Parts: sequence; structure tokens; C-alpha cells
Amino acid sequence: MYTLLNVNKKFGDNVVLKNVSLDVNQGDVVAILGPSGSGKTTLLRCAGYLTKADSGTLIMDDQQYDMKKISSRALRNYRRKVGFVFQTFNLYGNKTALGNVTLGLRVSQKMPKEQAEAIGKELLERVGLADRMDYYPSKLSGGQQQRVAIARALATNPEVVLFDEPTSALDPELTGEVLTVIKQLADEGRTMIVVTHEMEFARKVATRVVFMEDGEIVEENTAKEFFENPQKERTKEFIYKSTTWASVNQKDEEAAEALPQGE
Repeated sequence: MYTLLNVNKKFGDNVVLKNVSLDVNQGDVVAILGPSGSGKTTLLRCAGYLTKADSGTLIMDDQQYDMKKISSRALRNYRRKVGFVFQTFNLYGNKTALGNVTLGLRVSQKMPKEQAEAIGKELLERVGLADRMDYYPSKLSGGQQQRVAIARALATNPEVVLFDEPTSALDPELTGEVLTVIKQLADEGRTMIVVTHEMEFARKVATRVVFMEDGEIVEENTAKEFFENPQKERTKEFIYKSTTWASVNQKDEEAAEALPQGE
């Protein structure tokens, strides 16, 4: 069980999270949806200790962590159990794909180079980049860079992986390759929390869906019930508008593909 309990956060006078609580069971894939400014990314960043919450408790493996104040030792212990995938990859430009994946193992865990590289090569192969291990980020597409970032997050074999809008910085044609990797992890039983705007991904891959707005959880249910039988009017409105917009975009893309191509 991975639990966020009574998480609060504000920036100045702007209250971003209002006493938010969330339980995640082993093997769950929890998709967090919501409009811009709903607090979903801030919640994830607080869970990763990338943003300090004003108050709240995090419970993992029967160990409680104060989300406002944590010792360096406790934080190191926690981060070995949790992987984080950012929106914008955050790869080191002066290191190869393999170097990015193995850096944490070699520096933080003092793992021998040969052992770290064996793990890194296996992970890059799993995300479909066996032939790109020696490439630098500047020579990789956005989708490939994000797959390297996923491999890096998996390097410590974390119990939970947090994804913050993993496809938001990608062109539509590159989104699918990243979502495919995440689906493969879901099929393996990997516990994940995914902040996303990809409705079909949430519908088909998530085991549970959480809808946030104005710093609060409006509705939470299994993916099937969330999409087929939403309970709150605001949830119904969000689903309708999001799926309608996605349908319009798909039709526009299909129409553009059907146009004659210039020389």
C-alpha cells in the first residue's frame, strides 16, 4: 500500500492542494486527470519530494514520511523505492543513453560500472532502444528520450513509479511509443501513478482513475466505472468535453493526411 494522507500545499495566497488523500494498492495503475491548474502535477511532485508540501503524510511499506520535513537519510531511502518520470525528460546532454540510465546506480548506490551497465543495457532493450545505447540525447527523438527517462526511473527497481504528463512534450506521432512502454509496465504489474491528459490511455490501461479540480479529488473509481458511469456532474462534463475534443482532433488529422501532398 502506498498512501498520501491529508496533503496540503499553497503558493502564496493560491491554495493548490486541499487536504488530498489517495491510496494506491500494489499493481494499481492510477491515472490522475483534471483541467490545468487542478493540482494534479503538484500532488505528484509533492509525492516525489520535488516540491515540499505544507503538510501531509506519506505511508509506504508501513513507514511514515512527513511530507513537509524529511531527513536526508530518510529521503535517500524513500527515493530508492520510487521512480519519477518528468514531462521534459531531464536527461544529461553530455551522457549517452546508457550513461543516463546508469548514472544513479553508479553515483548514489556506488554500484560497479560493469554491474550498472548490465542493468542499463537490459532496461534500454526493454524500452526498445537496444540500438541507441551509445547515442547522446541530442541525437534521439523526443519519444526516444522519454523512453530513456523511463529506463532510468526503473534502474533502481522501484516499488512505485510516478509519471508527470509523460507525453505532454511530445508530438502526437511520438506519443504512442511512450504509452506503449507504459502499458507494457502495467501488464507486468508495475505500480504506477500517471498524471495524464490521454483519456484513451486512462480508459484502457489504468485500473483506477482520479479526477481532480481546484486542488481536490472530485471523483475516484475504477477506470470502467469512471468512464461508463461517472457520478458527479462535473466529471460527466469533463469526460464529454475531453473525448469530444480528442475526436475532433483525430478527424482533423485524418483529413490532413488525405490532402494531396506537394512536391
